[in-house]
Amino acid sequence: MISHCANPGCTLPFHYRRGGRLHRFDITSPSTPCANVPNAICSLKPSRATVFFWLCDRCSSKYSLKFNFRDGISLAPLTDPAKKLSTAPVIAVGAATPDQDVNPSHQRR
Repeated sequence: MISHCANPGCTLPFHYRRGGRLHRFDITSPSTPCANVPNAICSLKPSRATVFFWLCDRCSSKYSLKFNFRDGISLAPLTDPAKKLSTAPVIAVGAATPDQDVNPSHQRR
């Protein structure tokens, strides 16, 4: 469950539909250890799983998120912070295997 902004330097709590950017990562074959993925997912070892992370308004205006199994979630500076991402409600899905990074799908709230 999402409880706060995914930026380790930000402590803003998550409030449903209250701004920021929700990041969705579809992963394939999650296994132990998988950083930043709930233990329940890793221990069940499903063939596919989806995990969500949230950046608050302030952090999402400067950063995006990257994910890989070894390092988990990391901040990625936006190349052009003034450029807004689409506000369309459609979420594109990316999939990760244990040896590759995943670029997130974005949904602006």
